Amino acid sequence: MRMKLARSDSRIYEKILAHMRDGVVTIDLQGRIITFNEAAGQILGQDPWAAVGQPYAEIFLGEESFDAFNEVVLKAIYEAETTHSQEVSIQRGSERADLYVSSSFLKLEEGAGGDRSGVIVVFTDVSEQRKRRKIKRLFGEYVDPRIVEQILARAGNAEEKGRREVMSVAFTDMRNFTGWSEALSPDALIAMLNRFLAEMTKPISAAGGITDKFIGDAIMACWGPPYNQADRHAAEACHAMLEQRRRLPELRQALTGMGFDFAPRIDTAAGVATGEVVAGDIGTDGARNFTVIGNTVNVAARLQGAAKIYGAPIVVSEATQAAAGKAFVFRELDTLRLKGKRNAERVFGLLEEPAGVSDTQLRLIDAYGKALALYRKGDWAAAEQGFFACLDLDPQDRAAAVMRRRCQALAKSPPTAWDGVWGAAEDQG
Repeated sequence: MRMKLARSDSRIYEKILAHMRDGVVTIDLQGRIITFNEAAGQILGQDPWAAVGQPYAEIFLGEESFDAFNEVVLKAIYEAETTHSQEVSIQRGSERADLYVSSSFLKLEEGAGGDRSGVIVVFTDVSEQRKRRKIKRLFGEYVDPRIVEQILARAGNAEEKGRREVMSVAFTDMRNFTGWSEALSPDALIAMLNRFLAEMTKPISAAGGITDKFIGDAIMACWGPPYNQADRHAAEACHAMLEQRRRLPELRQALTGMGFDFAPRIDTAAGVATGEVVAGDIGTDGARNFTVIGNTVNVAARLQGAAKIYGAPIVVSEATQAAAGKAFVFRELDTLRLKGKRNAERVFGLLEEPAGVSDTQLRLIDAYGKALALYRKGDWAAAEQGFFACLDLDPQDRAAAVMRRRCQALAKSPPTAWDGVWGAAEDQG
């Protein structure tokens, strides 16, 4: 590279250097600094005007923290035919800076005195990029990459801590986990739980969901903006819950092979709710976590508990059922006043996609709906017969059995006022 500049060209060159974000330093073969732009001063923590004309060695070679930087600079002299590029770290006062540095040998000028050569060094502060890579590396195994990206995107915006969104939230856990866990050694318990969680989170990711957290054997997941389309997240949550069910046979077989004799009896219960949540980074300065909070989260957790009461593997809120549309077949189970909630919630059992529902199941949905209507009117005897008819169709239908027993109890001791709403806590004792 030959550089012989007219005065006007020199001014243009100076302006370009002044506005560059990259640091640029040029050094002649006598070791004097002849170019040191403002970006170089900011990145290296030096006064550009004071540096120009000074020996490079006096400013940098004596600084141990610049050893890696100096090595790239000197390589341009020792290996003049090659451009040298490397990521290095320097200590800038009390702060560490990560730089991407390139150096090469060049012709500075020609004239009567002959060619004079020197070194040009161009460098960029990549501290922020390295920090981002480190965060991704540290948390990528444990946190959904989309959450990591959101955290990094908001890192420079101290004002944005959270936002309100309509999302779908799901809870899944293993039935009878407590009883089985008490009989296992710590190592066996962790091995079993890790395998269960790994298998149950795969359908969540495949359906575009975020695995928010693990709570013992329970998995909390969410779907919604900005990760999912606003009109699709309820259906995606329902699809993920059904896929979890489809993975159970393979999971049972794998755990049986690992020596867990109870594996054939492993089952899940899930609850899904759709509604407004607050999504954001929650916690202290020393320990923060992206999560969603609000009434919808609490409803999803309560529905997961209700799934065990009614024997329905997946129980969803009315909002989820309405948002998922006709992509799935649901059976209305009851109207509940969930524990800790003032308003009643119509709850539905998620059965399958339409193609996977049998004629018997469709007849059961119809019979159960008719019995439920009688139950809500307070006609306990007729409702009991209706639920008994459901058990004729499917003797293992726990929801019908629960409702039949409830009708018998209400007939013996009628409530003073009846609105068709049952308190979920009453089934839990």
